Amino acid sequence: MINFFLFLFLSISLILFQVDKVFADSQKDFSEHMRDWQEKKELASFYLMEAEKSFKSGDELSGCVTQQKAGEYGIQATESLISAMRLNNSTDGLENLESGLNKWRELRDFCQISQ
Repeated sequence: MINFFLFLFLSISLILFQVDKVFADSQKDFSEHMRDWQEKKELASFYLMEAEKSFKSGDELSGCVTQQKAGEYGIQATESLISAMRLNNSTDGLENLESGLNKWRELRDFCQISQ
């Protein structure tokens, strides 16, 4: 399970940090989406690292909860970036972002917690 988690972590990290910069224009919505993307991307990265620590220490329940949080923030971040790119009429790389969105969903849904 840790190997799968690490693979997803590395894949998602590459997607997050390899995204080409979208040039800002004067649209308020564009700026808001970009700000939301930056905030949520940082939260997703933070929770991914925390989940990894939990899994390494053997706390699978905490790891799963934290991993799901990371997935949710990653989904929200990616959706904001996609919206910003569409507002800016920049469609280059959207396929990669859609793929990244699916990876975030897989990460979120990987371990289901009984409630």
